[in-house]
Amino acid sequence: MKRFWFFLLLIIPVLSCNFLLPAVTPTVESFLPSPLPSSTIAPVPALPTFLPPTNEPLISANDPNVYGVIRIEGSPEFITQTRAALSLLESNAPDAYQKIQKYVGLIQQGQHSGMWAWEDPPRYEVGDATAFYSVTWYASTIAHDATHSELYHQYLYLHPGEPVPDDAWGGVEIERFCNGYQLDVLKRIGAPQNEIDYMSTLDGTHCDVDKDGDCDWDDYNKRDW
Repeated sequence: MKRFWFFLLLIIPVLSCNFLLPAVTPTVESFLPSPLPSSTIAPVPALPTFLPPTNEPLISANDPNVYGVIRIEGSPEFITQTRAALSLLESNAPDAYQKIQKYVGLIQQGQHSGMWAWEDPPRYEVGDATAFYSVTWYASTIAHDATHSELYHQYLYLHPGEPVPDDAWGGVEIERFCNGYQLDVLKRIGAPQNEIDYMSTLDGTHCDVDKDGDCDWDDYNKRDW
């Protein structure tokens, strides 16, 4: 338990930040005029991928709380929505689905949305506003946060035994990189145009909810997604 709180205090400033579309989606022109393209971010190095180790045995594939090797925890409605999102990714964006299978071990219903990549297994916490906005939006956020977890674990792979610095898997530049991947996934899974347009305007600063120049525990607690 002490180790958990130590890592919580160390990592929480860079919890990945999925975000909710506005209830009434504004026009693209109402956003920042020239968002920096995610293509300017260096690509993730082509390193071997792997399922982060866990001491927990995999549950039977017949269990509705498991999809592939991912455990799902939440209400029956949340489990159904999560399975629908994963099924959509498996069919239309298989690379994203494989990434999620490797770098997310638990998808859990929660108060806010964020990727707890350092846990065993890595956990994607999802708020209801994100999970139930639409199946396509929810699916794209799982791919977004799996990319954060991928970056975290690839740093561990390259630097065994070293702590993972915040900017290796979080921060504005990393958010822009993950946004670019999320946008690509949205297009491939047949998302409506308003979700694609909204995603294309984001510049990576969405994690700074209170607009004080950083992404920290205060921002996480103020998320409404």
